Amino acid sequence: MSERQVTHERNPTPTSETRISNPLDLRSLQELIHEKALLYPDKSALRFRDHVITYHKLNNSANQFARLLADYGIHKGAIVGLAVDRSPEMLYCMLAIVKAGATYLPLDPEYPQARIEFMLQDAGAAYLITSEKYSGRFQTKAREILMEDLQRQAPQYDVAPPDVAITMQDVVYVLYTSGSTGQPKGVQITQLGLVNFLIGMLKEPGLDQHDKVLALTTISFDISGLELYLPLLVGAEVILTDVQTSRDTRHLMEIVRQQGVTVMQATPATWRMMLESAWEDRLPLKALIGGEALSKKLAERLLEKCDGLWNMYGPTETTVWATLKKIRIDDEIITVGRPIENMFAYILDNQLRKVPDGTVGEIFIGGVGVGVGYLNRPELNEERFMSDPFSPLPGARMYKTGDLGRIVNGGEIQCLGRMDHQVKIRGYRIELGEVEHALGKQTGIKDVVVLPKDERLIAYVVQENGAPANFSAWQQALKTSLPEYMVPSNFVLLPRFPLSPNGKVDRNALEAMGQEIEKANRVYTAPRSEQEKLIVKIWGDYLYVGKIGIKDDFFELGGTSIVAMQIMARIEKETGKRLPLASLFTANTVEKLATEMELDDQSISWDLLVPVKPTGTKPPIFIVNGLDMNVLFFNNIARNMDPDQPVYGFQPRGLNGVDEPFETLEDMAAEYIAALLERDFPDGYALAGYSYGGVVAYEMSRQLQAMGKKVKMLAMFDTYAYNKGHFEMGMPKYIRKIKRQFPKFLFITQSLIRHPKETLDYQQAFFVRKYNELAVYIGLQRPPESDSAEDKINEKYEAAYRKYHMQTSDACAIDLFRVDTRLYYLDDPLYLGWKPYALKGINVHDVKGDHKTFLMPPNDKDFAILLQQLVDERMKA
Repeated sequence: MSERQVTHERNPTPTSETRISNPLDLRSLQELIHEKALLYPDKSALRFRDHVITYHKLNNSANQFARLLADYGIHKGAIVGLAVDRSPEMLYCMLAIVKAGATYLPLDPEYPQARIEFMLQDAGAAYLITSEKYSGRFQTKAREILMEDLQRQAPQYDVAPPDVAITMQDVVYVLYTSGSTGQPKGVQITQLGLVNFLIGMLKEPGLDQHDKVLALTTISFDISGLELYLPLLVGAEVILTDVQTSRDTRHLMEIVRQQGVTVMQATPATWRMMLESAWEDRLPLKALIGGEALSKKLAERLLEKCDGLWNMYGPTETTVWATLKKIRIDDEIITVGRPIENMFAYILDNQLRKVPDGTVGEIFIGGVGVGVGYLNRPELNEERFMSDPFSPLPGARMYKTGDLGRIVNGGEIQCLGRMDHQVKIRGYRIELGEVEHALGKQTGIKDVVVLPKDERLIAYVVQENGAPANFSAWQQALKTSLPEYMVPSNFVLLPRFPLSPNGKVDRNALEAMGQEIEKANRVYTAPRSEQEKLIVKIWGDYLYVGKIGIKDDFFELGGTSIVAMQIMARIEKETGKRLPLASLFTANTVEKLATEMELDDQSISWDLLVPVKPTGTKPPIFIVNGLDMNVLFFNNIARNMDPDQPVYGFQPRGLNGVDEPFETLEDMAAEYIAALLERDFPDGYALAGYSYGGVVAYEMSRQLQAMGKKVKMLAMFDTYAYNKGHFEMGMPKYIRKIKRQFPKFLFITQSLIRHPKETLDYQQAFFVRKYNELAVYIGLQRPPESDSAEDKINEKYEAAYRKYHMQTSDACAIDLFRVDTRLYYLDDPLYLGWKPYALKGINVHDVKGDHKTFLMPPNDKDFAILLQQLVDERMKA
């Protein structure tokens, strides 16, 4: 029996006995889609929000875009960067670039600017298609083409396919993956590889014209090719999600149900979150899973909820998925199955010899899906892409995956993890060397090793002699060059690394030594004074982190605004010393806070304007707090924004228990402006306010405009503006209240279905509050007594709000951040009452969470990223 015969028997294809078809019979991607557009012209090809794009419209628009791109100078073989938000136009551009004979370079606009700029430079991209939103952001030699210009100009062009000679060896896209040398590397994938993959997927797991495929993956992740292209080859429908929806598994589940999605592809991490998103019933859904190891437990849970489950495997270098397996409930071992059509999989030893079934070796992938190689990496190509001695195809090559595996079940592949230090976190492939390279450049780090742990990265660091451990600075520095999922979440400080007998770092021993920073790696300095000992004791009662030294940072220990309030109240109770919560921004260690406590009352700062994060060269943003909220809430936002973004907060007068709170909202706004103008800030302000604070920020914008000052941004953090009812009297007021009862009842009913626990908790608290108010009113209870400064401030501010008359303003458009989980009824849930007042218009931004939780972990990070993006855009204008 020959070597090739052995290979055929060991790795049979699930769709045919020979599992080899003639790849010369394959036609290009654009030909196949054009064919379906002629067959199903009026059928929906793409659905995005409320927009439905037919096959006729999709194909014609892509043709027009392609002809227009040719007039821009885009020619066969050119590399074109694509950095746009998810939309139908994104797909038009992807297809248009391919139809023009060029190669597209997918770029996620949310990736760090430096990383995108490197990709554009390394790929030698001659053009960059982007939108006005991102125009001018990237420093590149590539000619910038705006999506908005393409949309305006394309309708003038012929809808016929452009006359460009396409071969199956043309490179259709270059996709960058994590690189072990410290920089990402670009994988080149051909028409032949992509089309062969898609045709293989049509056969198994299979797709037909009645299917609806959910497209939720960023185009910078190669599996998006299945979601966007596969449906278009059979007349099926693509259900495209935007970025916010793709991150919200609750919303994804709603779309799956409402749109009748029949096929969904995701990583195990995403599927786990889907299962936690009120997924009670079984759905007619074909689940495709890959990117990480599939556990038997997760497989069993998905099989209970779906019609079918397919486990997929394949590195980017071999065109998306190279093998697949339909998982069954009685499978003892979870495997990735067998190769797809025209693909091969081998288990080899270090001499490139096939090993017996059941023996562990390295997985090599061969076949027509093997990419051209890495762009501009000849030495790495020689190491990873090599001649395939086992393939029946002439000139075939195979790819060295670096994954361990073995043959089981008579021909199926069982993956056993990485051979090297390349890992996957939440489905993203990461070269640990790239992270180590970036960290090693930071000040104070002598040596570093990065290891994965529980879906996160831990950095083990040996410091330079005498250098401070600045974990936050290291993380912020990495965020400017690496995606969030590549930034270590914890650091472990060691005097030296353990070594193996051959003199290399013993990573297994290193991992065993690892402990989280809160428990093992803070440089401990014991308290000296009675004041420091008291603070250490109080912090320890609320932070639960073990030993606390006087140099430890309150926020790095996990301190939050709620914990801060508890700590400051306890300090006041035990010492009689009242300190502002905002003092924790500057007195953020035990040592500094003890020094602050030594000051006399007159020396303690109760300034209205608080520097939450004063450093940075960008124009600052000024945020007004709401009722029952202090400026420390804004710390989460500040820490997740750009390191170069200053953030200031306003705190109310009267927190010291001596000064009287403001009587009117107009006075409050005027005093805040006075505090603002005392500092040397450039003209042109970015204002924001949370809840009640949004109305104050609105009044500030009106007063600043009257003073001739320019307000460039006005952001409302879930602020409701409607206050007409405050001034209604008699019958009109009662009629309005009666009319809103039925829609209010419907809302509460729907909210109970969507968010049962949260709604019940809110309604219970609401009725308790109303009962107490009524009991006080009719004399059954005495009014609650409270002499706290915060209660007095809230009482005054509620009265000030009731007296405030909203007036229209044309200072600037309003950016309205609206929560996606609303637990109470509003008359205007779309614009939160702002439409009659915002003469320059309203930009609505939906954010995850309810009225309280959208500024708290884990929602705070996405909120801060969106806020930063808008601040940059508005202040640039």
